[in-house]
Amino acid sequence: MKVSVLVVVFFFFTSNLWSQNAAVVPYSKAYYLQKSNKQKRVGWILLGGGALFATVGGIGFSENFGIFTSNSTADGYGFLFLTGIVSGLASIPVFISSGNNARRAATITFNTDLLPIQNGLVQNLQPVFIVKIGF
Repeated sequence: MKVSVLVVVFFFFTSNLWSQNAAVVPYSKAYYLQKSNKQKRVGWILLGGGALFATVGGIGFSENFGIFTSNSTADGYGFLFLTGIVSGLASIPVFISSGNNARRAATITFNTDLLPIQNGLVQNLQPVFIVKIGF
């Protein structure tokens, strides 16, 4: 009897630890635009730094490499070259997620309004359908 009560009490108090939160907080358009811009900046830094490292590493490796010699300088340039290649490849998923966040921020808003139109001496309110596409 005591064991089953302990199991029930243990399950009751620990079930909230492993449960998922049902409330989903939607983020705003400004949040996704800011996130997209930051990711795009990081992607360009990774791509530019990777291109620079790969170029310097490739040139240094080609000038210091010898088949039958052991040269630690060539090893350093080779590591720099590989670091540049990996950095350039790592920029691809960052650019993709930046584009995804930019698409989340781009919204189409439909709105109806009344637009005042002057017809001679009389001003009428004309219904208007407004479509906004924001990027």
